[in-house]
Amino acid sequence: MVAGYCWDWVSKKAPGRMDIEIPEGDFKAKWNLQTDGSLWILKPESVTEVGCIHTCQGLELDYIGVILGPDLIVRNGIIQARAEKRSKMDSSIKGYKKLLKEDAEEAKRRAAEIIKNTYRTLMTRGRKGCFVYSVDPETNRYLADAALGATLGEVVADREMVPTLPFRILEEHEVQRFVNAVPIFDFKIAAGAFSEEQWIDGCKWAELLEPLVAKKGIFLAKVVGESMNKRIPNGSWCIFKESPEGSRQGRVVLVQHRKIQDPDNGQFTVKIYDSKKIATDDSWVHERIILRPDSRESGFKDIVLHQDDAVELTVIGEFVAVLG
Repeated sequence: MVAGYCWDWVSKKAPGRMDIEIPEGDFKAKWNLQTDGSLWILKPESVTEVGCIHTCQGLELDYIGVILGPDLIVRNGIIQARAEKRSKMDSSIKGYKKLLKEDAEEAKRRAAEIIKNTYRTLMTRGRKGCFVYSVDPETNRYLADAALGATLGEVVADREMVPTLPFRILEEHEVQRFVNAVPIFDFKIAAGAFSEEQWIDGCKWAELLEPLVAKKGIFLAKVVGESMNKRIPNGSWCIFKESPEGSRQGRVVLVQHRKIQDPDNGQFTVKIYDSKKIATDDSWVHERIILRPDSRESGFKDIVLHQDDAVELTVIGEFVAVLG
């Protein structure tokens, strides 16, 4: 179990007390034990405790249970972030009250981004499934209706339901490919051996906001996970350009390989490309390719592909920038 940081960590100084108390269902639990550090989630006793954004980033489980606190609610179908409902012990919104006095609009924008990213991170820790419960009844009803009534594709297609997308999804009759729109790469559609024909005809198309312009070779993809969070925040929409020619050494690339099992993106992953080549009679071959993470979390390791496996690696595109 994990939760938004909306409850003070009282058990830190008073071990006999409970931190999280939800009257409905008579639920009581403590935040994770400090003595286990970042490994708490791997301990058998962790099922009786609750982790937060600061203690579960970079760790994946089969299933995750997420408690939404009062800092994120839904009213009349609109998601609202409420930073004032966060625990005063949460360092991620440090400085919020001061900024609120100086620039209220900017303070609320920053806080909303932090809160939404918190829950996006928590909800993507489960590779097989995610159970969600909100302390707010109206929000619970909204979540239940969304789970029953819409697929992810339908939600993404509805611009009104995703007002914060950094681009506009075009209707089919509006699309002029690579003139006013670029494709949105979908990892699920492209699962299996990659080919442009496999996904581009069935993908959605996005109109970029000024000053960005559509052009051949550019596409968008959503990068999920913490393995590149020094450059790409979890859940970011990013701009990529088609597989670069020449040396890829040191570049951040989107690749596919049958032996890659990225917990967030399956056979696809975004990493820093590093290769070592050896000469042959008339050419050269890869002795090995290393795909390096760039994360603040220590749990991510290099993916190493040796000669036989390296030839099967497909470099789909090069990372250009985070769109939003």
